[in-house]
Amino acid sequence: MTAMLEELAEFERRFGEALVDDMRKTANLLLRNQFLFAGDRRASHAYEQVINVRYRGYFTALFDALGYILRVNEAEQWVGIVPDSTLDLFPHMREEHTLVLLVVALSWQEEVNRGRTESRAVVSTTLNALFERYRDLAARGRKESLTTARFEEGLRELERRSLVRIGPLDPEEDDKQVDIRPMINLLVDADALARLERFVTDAEAATADAVSETEDEAESEDSPGDSPGDNTV
Repeated sequence: MTAMLEELAEFERRFGEALVDDMRKTANLLLRNQFLFAGDRRASHAYEQVINVRYRGYFTALFDALGYILRVNEAEQWVGIVPDSTLDLFPHMREEHTLVLLVVALSWQEEVNRGRTESRAVVSTTLNALFERYRDLAARGRKESLTTARFEEGLRELERRSLVRIGPLDPEEDDKQVDIRPMINLLVDADALARLERFVTDAEAATADAVSETEDEAESEDSPGDSPGDNTV
């Protein structure tokens, strides 16, 4: 920490107090939002500062001291911080928000596998499409499912972290565009997505079995039985 303070003092001596204040604002913005995407107007300057080779070492050391790992992807134009997995010091997301995160991350991965990404590995979809995916995946087999409003609330939490961008309401479609950014994949490991996919497979199998049993019972009830008058000797 002493070395970082000395480096900050050196930046101030060489470049002035305004630069140091700017670096503090960038660090606080990352701590608050977790990710910065260069395409966002208010994040562009902070992104450029973090990727600058002159300052990147300072930001890397600063977040390391706070228990975070600085991640930088210049090809996709984003930076972010993720908690060090060896430290159990950070609060977990609410269960509802975690479900939304899993569904959104799975939707992003599915579109990537199909080659349907836009520039900077962004996947474009809609709120209604994501909500339907949620109902198909996570809500099946549960006693209680999220409403559209609660699902959007979870999306807003992801937007606060710069993981997605939610567009304005299209009154004709009664829908909103949602751009899913590639950083979403950092917060969901393969095991979590595999568990979600297994849940879906198990739910679909259980549903198919239930439908089959119902159809068999209906056929049994509809089939006419042998009538004594039909028997001949």
